[in-house]
Parts: sequence; C-alpha cells; structure tokens
Amino acid sequence: MLMPARRARLALAALLAAAVTAGFEAGAIGFVLPALRQATGASASEASWLLSAWVAATLLSVPACALASRRQGSVRLLRGCLLVAVVAGLLACTLPLLAGVLVARVLQGLAYGPLPPLVAAVAVSGWPPERHGRVLGLVSLAYGLSFVAATLGAPALLSGGWRHAFAFGTGLALLSLLLATGLASDAADRGQPAGQAAGQAVEWRQAVSRPLQPVVLLSLGTGIGQAALVWLPTLALARLGVPLADLAPLMVPMLLGGLAATASVIHWLDRIGPRRLVAVGQALALAGLLLAVLAPPRAWAFMAGSAALGYGIGLLSGGPLRYAAARVLPREAQGLAQGAVAWITDLGLLAGSLVLGHVAGPAGPAEPGSAAGAGIEQALLVAAAALLLCAPALLRLPAHTPPPATRQA
Repeated sequence: MLMPARRARLALAALLAAAVTAGFEAGAIGFVLPALRQATGASASEASWLLSAWVAATLLSVPACALASRRQGSVRLLRGCLLVAVVAGLLACTLPLLAGVLVARVLQGLAYGPLPPLVAAVAVSGWPPERHGRVLGLVSLAYGLSFVAATLGAPALLSGGWRHAFAFGTGLALLSLLLATGLASDAADRGQPAGQAAGQAVEWRQAVSRPLQPVVLLSLGTGIGQAALVWLPTLALARLGVPLADLAPLMVPMLLGGLAATASVIHWLDRIGPRRLVAVGQALALAGLLLAVLAPPRAWAFMAGSAALGYGIGLLSGGPLRYAAARVLPREAQGLAQGAVAWITDLGLLAGSLVLGHVAGPAGPAEPGSAAGAGIEQALLVAAAALLLCAPALLRLPAHTPPPATRQA
C-alpha cells in the first residue's frame, strides 16, 4: 500500500537522511585507513581489516534484515539499524586500539549494511512505479553528496585525530534516527506480515530466483568496483607520492563523476530502464581502472581515470540494479529483492577488499617504487578483470517497459 501524500515529504526526508549517514561513512573510511596507518604504524593488511570487518558484518545483517522485513517491517528495521549505528559510533570513538576499533567496525557493519536495501524497500513500497527511478535517484544523490562532503572534509576532520570522522558520523546517525521516528509504519510494523497484507506469501527463494540472477551477478561486480574506489586515495599515495593532506583535490574528479552519474540516473532511469545505464557504467568503470593504474604516473591521468571510475561505479550503485530488482519481483518481496542486491554487492566489496589487503600486505609507506605501491596496482588490475567477467550478465536484464504514466502517447 502506498503511503498517503501528506506523509510523503516527511518520509522522503527520513530516507535522504539515512542515505546521507551511509554516504558519509563510506566516503570517510578511504581516508581513515591511511590516517590510521600513519598514526599507529599498522600495515596495509591490518588497516584493511577495518573495511573487511565492516563488510563481513554486513554479510550477516543484510540477509537477516531482508528475511525479518516480512514480519517486522522495513520501517521498524530501519530505525533499529540507525540506533545500532549510534551505539557503534560511540564505541569507535572510545575503545582502545586496534582490536577495540575492529569490534566497533563490526557493529557498524551490522548497522550500516542493511540501510541501503531498507531505504530502497521503503521507497519502492511507498511510491508508485512511475516514480521509483526518481526517488531512488534522489536517495542516491543524497548518498553521493554526503560521500563528496566526507571525501573533501575528511582530511580536515582527521587533522585533529583519526577518530574524529567516527564522531561526526555518529552525530549524523543520531539525527537520522530522530527523523526516522516520524516514518509511517508499514503493514508488518502494525503486527501483520507484509506478505499476508499483500495477499500472498513471500518465499526467501525468490531472492535467488532465475529472474534475479543477472542482477545478482552485476551486483557482485559493482561491489568489487566499490572496493577499488575505497583504495583510490592509497593508490594516489603509491603512484604520485603526494602527502595525505594534499589528496583531496585529486579525488574531486571521482566525486564529480559520481554526482554526474546520479543526475543521469534521476533523469534517465524511469525513461530508458536499467540495461543501458548498466552497460555505460561497466564500460567506464573498467576504463577508469585501467587508466588510473596503467597510464603514466601523472596527476591528470589519475584524475581522468578516477572520474571515469567514479561515474561508472556511480551509475551501477545509483539505482539501476535496485530498479531492475524491483521489476522482476513483486512489491511484497522487495525486502528480499533489495536485500539480495545489497548482500551480493557487499560480498563483492569484501572479496575486493581482501584481495587488495592481501596483495598490498607488506608494511611500510605506500609511495612510488615501494612494494606496497606495486601490490596495490596489481590488485586493482585483478579487480578490473573481475569486473569484466561480470559484465555479460547485463545482456540478460529484461527489456524496459515504462510504467503507464511515463509512456508517450
């Protein structure tokens, strides 16, 4: 059942706030990793566990929330995840190094991992089909703007200590939680299983059904691409030899590419469907990775590659795959559909981060000519190959049929 129009604006604000919270966490961690290494002397492999522990936790929480949404409701679970995010952020700000921070990162993974699929499930269930692309695009835009703000502002935050990024993220999570208390409860929140409210049961097997399989494979490649994005600041240190304080300008093209991709999703997704957007995203992400790694170690080459990678991964992450999942499974199964997209994406992110951490494992600064720098370059080439292997699945995405309200007369 769609939400009443009078509640739509408040609901959208709550969803955007949750997306902002998740975007800041994702954008800041790429700078927290090298900052933590400089402050503690941790190796690249040890620092990578801050990301890997987070992703591993999401692999547990995302399917658990997807299954629980049938009875508990997406709105109630969204509030619970934001509450856990606040608690985990406080622990990350206070627990001692390094094992204590890893515990906090596990809790953050349990909280932040289900946020995107829960937000998407609420959006798909609360708005009519002809507005799904726009709403998902706006959520992606909020995520992207927050990611940009985190990337540009993280060096300033980290200048006072690497824990400051966690403190700021905790404040965002608390604000999002307050806004989410105004969300209207769905059928499951009122004590009725969502599947029964729609007149039919939801089977967990739908999350791995044949219509969803191409979306699942493309989500895996998207997660691998996201792992490459997280390591772009470290790649800049390794190839260009710039100090950490001067990294932010080099990341601007990647961020602008991601924002441009979000604008493309908002404008085109409802009109042309996901297949063509996914094809463009795959091609540009692959080209960006190859340019950033194989081109001469110059700032212009790195920035061009990061812009292409940012635009490509932005297209893949910005709604097309969630849109495709919303079309192949019924409304009452959206908790499972969106959870499957998020879970497989996180699986790709975990695999990519583990490969990067393993290949770039030698301790020491990531600088031109170092073993750690060469390992990062090799690992990103492996990520490019994996992204290419997932690309043919886009041919199996169903052809786009615009909802009636968007068809031309």
